[in-house]
Amino acid sequence: MKKLLASSAFLAAFGLMFSWAGPSEAATAGTCTASNGQACTYGQWIVYNNTWGPSPGNYVLHASSEDSWSVTADQDGGGGCGGCAVEAFDSTQWNYNNVPYSSIKYLYSSFNETMPTGSLGTNGIDAEATYDMFLNGSDTDEVMVWVDNQGQTPAGSRDGTAQIFGKTFAVYVAGGTKSFVLEQNETSGTVHYLSILRWLHAHGMLKSSDQLTQFNFGFEICNTGGKAATFTVNSLNLHQNI
Repeated sequence: MKKLLASSAFLAAFGLMFSWAGPSEAATAGTCTASNGQACTYGQWIVYNNTWGPSPGNYVLHASSEDSWSVTADQDGGGGCGGCAVEAFDSTQWNYNNVPYSSIKYLYSSFNETMPTGSLGTNGIDAEATYDMFLNGSDTDEVMVWVDNQGQTPAGSRDGTAQIFGKTFAVYVAGGTKSFVLEQNETSGTVHYLSILRWLHAHGMLKSSDQLTQFNFGFEICNTGGKAATFTVNSLNLHQNI
């Protein structure tokens, strides 16, 4: 599930340099509309209409802040798997200047989102609301936390379960990608990211020297059945001491 990160022009401001193509800037602050591949900026926050997949449809993102935005997607699948390929990861991003895992004192986030429900077989919906933490300046070294899964299957194989702050997650591993999938969907709640990273560290899947480079929350969208569907972030907070 490779996803392009923010452009080097954005990341350079925070001491990060990447070679991948990134978003063109739609607007800074205030009400913003971003089409495919564009982004809205709010201080250090980026709201990125990240349509990167093999056959992305038409996506229009409307934002009033980093924690209040929506994207209307008209996606008919693609990628040679009957509509299950990730075509976009529209998300709010926060970029880090290579923060070592060992220096984190606390890191958690609260969210409230609204997305279509269903599956490919019922109404063509295939998407999930997810957090994504990129590590070590790579878009293939990541820790995902799926909070609201509508029809998607994580990459890799299941590697057991994790109990974190009273919640049960199925854990999937695919190379450098680790996905924590809530066993019961939530449209609002709190994710204790430092506890998730500690779980990975205790199970030998995260080193003390590993570095945070990007935080995201948004929607991986594969298919909307060829009809316009709206995905909304109603609120989002990031609490951290690093």
